[in-house]
Amino acid sequence: MRKIRPLIGITIAVLFLALCFSPQARMVLTLPENQKLVVGESNQIVLDLPSALQKYVQMQVVGESSSVFAAPIDPPVAVNRHSSGGYEIVALKPGRVDVAIKLLGYIPVKSMAVEAVAPRRVVVGGHSIGVMLQSRGVMVVGFAPVVDNSGEKVYPARDKGMQIGDLILKVDGQGVNTENDLARLIDNHRDQEMVLTVQRREQVFEVPVVGYYCPETQRYRIGLYVRDGVVGVGTLTFWDPQTHEYAALGHIIIDADTRQGIKVLSGKVVSASVQTIKPAEPGRPGEKIGVFDSEGQLSGNITKNTPFGIFGRMNQEITNPLQRYSMEVGYAHQVRKGKAQIYTVINGNDIEAFDIVIEKVYPERQNGKGMIIRVTDPRLLNVTGGIVQGMSGSPIIQNNRIVGAVTHVFLNDPQRGYGVFMDNMLSETSDSPIKSSRVSTNY
Repeated sequence: MRKIRPLIGITIAVLFLALCFSPQARMVLTLPENQKLVVGESNQIVLDLPSALQKYVQMQVVGESSSVFAAPIDPPVAVNRHSSGGYEIVALKPGRVDVAIKLLGYIPVKSMAVEAVAPRRVVVGGHSIGVMLQSRGVMVVGFAPVVDNSGEKVYPARDKGMQIGDLILKVDGQGVNTENDLARLIDNHRDQEMVLTVQRREQVFEVPVVGYYCPETQRYRIGLYVRDGVVGVGTLTFWDPQTHEYAALGHIIIDADTRQGIKVLSGKVVSASVQTIKPAEPGRPGEKIGVFDSEGQLSGNITKNTPFGIFGRMNQEITNPLQRYSMEVGYAHQVRKGKAQIYTVINGNDIEAFDIVIEKVYPERQNGKGMIIRVTDPRLLNVTGGIVQGMSGSPIIQNNRIVGAVTHVFLNDPQRGYGVFMDNMLSETSDSPIKSSRVSTNY
């Protein structure tokens, strides 16, 4: 037995090396580490290995246990072997499990995390919406000098370390949510020191500052330009009839001056009517110009402002004249290069379908720029020049599935832009660029 053991070890080592260095094996090793399948969907895995190795290589479910020997009971996926040597992974029920390719049944060569997701249907958007977002605290967007009694220009808050993009949350412990809140509290303190509670990214700290009387405005000031929210036009992406949750825009709302995401205190979305279009040109973004209609079909709150869009609830039933029924969701792994459509409004309240091409797909991206799209519809190009502000959130339809939404335009080529996957947007729901106003107030 002692003489046989070394031979077994050598045999295993030779098989392993042969497996690692063959071109077919390198293809196996480059298989994605994560895969997603919709329940009922299957994925073919081709293991075109040398015939001498075929019988020694197996693919099997190993489950969530840290032990490679622990197999789950009733796993969410099944692995079926073909006579040709390849395998088929079939999604049976929602869940996540590890699937491993092993040599001799116990030596792991490649492991993949396979997630099976339930089919999902949503009401497709395309509706034009007006967005009114109130930030948590007030954001510093600039500095304004205050002239003191000696005629010198001073910057009280800036000199104490305040920076553009800071959020003022409180003054001496009293909450600040609007520009008027801040102005009133500064006036109340007159020329006495006050303590500002400030948030900078994830850090919260205190800044002591003294206001100066401004003869021009007849108010006390600390030398800041601030803003407490944004207003703009965008596009609804989808509405879930089961949860009444909606998603829109496909990207985060940022402040136009600081380029930072706005933290939501409150907000609402309403119907909007597109009055005119400012066409896009290379180097100059276009935009939809619309008016808000608080009595329209759409009305909801805003609870989230995320990298994948804004989210909230609309309790009234939402309909789309282009799609009488809800539509199946298409996930990132189901998106293909080729023809597709977007739904959007370019006149009044009429949702229309326009042709596009999905030029590139990056399923692994999690930054909201998983697709590169190009507008090909002659009418849309004639009216808008391509992708314009206010079109963000327009749903992307391919093979009778909603697969994502328009997010960004290429500044130098407005016919092309980015799209976000539905995977990303759905990750922000419970079930599973807005143009900022540049008007600032001087305090």
